[in-house]
Amino acid sequence: MALPSLVSQLKTWVNPKITASVTPPKDSDKRLYLYGLRGILATCGIATIFFQTFVPGLAWKDSENPAYQNVLRIVFSPVFWDEHLLSSFFFILSGYAIALRFLSDPKPSSFAGSIVRRVVRLVVAVGLASGISSGVFAGIGTTYIDRFIEIEQNNHISAPQVPENGLVALNSIFNMYWAVTDYYNQAANAFWPTQTVWNLSLIFCQSWTTYFLMVILPYTRPGWHTGALSLFALGSFWVCSWGWFSAAALLIADYTTNSQLRLRLEEGITVNKKLDWKLPYPLVAAAMIIAGFSMKFTWAALPQFYNKELVLRPFLHLSERTNISEYAASGPYARIDNFLVILGILLLTETCIPVKSWLSSRPLVVLGKRSLSKSSISQPT
Repeated sequence: MALPSLVSQLKTWVNPKITASVTPPKDSDKRLYLYGLRGILATCGIATIFFQTFVPGLAWKDSENPAYQNVLRIVFSPVFWDEHLLSSFFFILSGYAIALRFLSDPKPSSFAGSIVRRVVRLVVAVGLASGISSGVFAGIGTTYIDRFIEIEQNNHISAPQVPENGLVALNSIFNMYWAVTDYYNQAANAFWPTQTVWNLSLIFCQSWTTYFLMVILPYTRPGWHTGALSLFALGSFWVCSWGWFSAAALLIADYTTNSQLRLRLEEGITVNKKLDWKLPYPLVAAAMIIAGFSMKFTWAALPQFYNKELVLRPFLHLSERTNISEYAASGPYARIDNFLVILGILLLTETCIPVKSWLSSRPLVVLGKRSLSKSSISQPT
């Protein structure tokens, strides 16, 4: 009986109020831990861009760099400055945040408000920023960036392309919100200095997937939600869509706002009904994080196997338009290792009180509020 006793003690530690209430947090608490998480991600994002530009040996496996930089890259980059992990985290956190708003208050006004706010914040802010960037580079040129690349011998970055005229720039901005494939290869991304605008184009496109799915959840049986969203995620994974990331974000938001599902989340996974053995979700989350980072460290040490997970995508074996190598070279894609890490961290945050309290600390909250544009992620409340 040692195992059930240990599990019970762990469950009490991670959630001391489990027997008091299963009511999800009210809007008034503002979910400050999400701001804290955003602050950490923004800091890692700044470090990523800095290393990619000025210390490429810490970011790229095939750079001509001292041996110690290669060691530091293998040990630290999978956790602190992995560009694909960060972009995927922003994507899932965005869907998670906009679903929280509606699922916490499932009314027509909440649903319409989420859509209107996302359109205004993302389209206007990103459109203006892209227009200013294109105008600046059209005026001053990019020769100084080419000189920097030549001096630093950093072949992993490139100068942004300059639109031929204002109409081309305007068309690229307009196309950002209509692209449904090849997000990375669009013109607006090439015009942006760090070539990271594709993230926002993807976020905007997949927001409609989240809107479509989340409006159904409050009016269906909670017991059906997990199975239905899991089937949707499996289908998205099959066809190499980012929809399985959207479905996972929505499912976590659903479990944290629905009283019946929240109870399941706090009780844990039943291992043995007769002995009442249950596995706390913080342990499941920790296992996901460990598994995801184990994969990422493996790919960092053995980069030749980085894209081998694509053999699990049936679509790439059956498609006549592309194959695994072409798909991998076309730009970033939804990865299993990133999925495990991100979902594990979000699950641990929602089920472990000490983690939530730490992320709600004032320095992290202030950093999160100041570091990211409101257009990047919807407000948590």
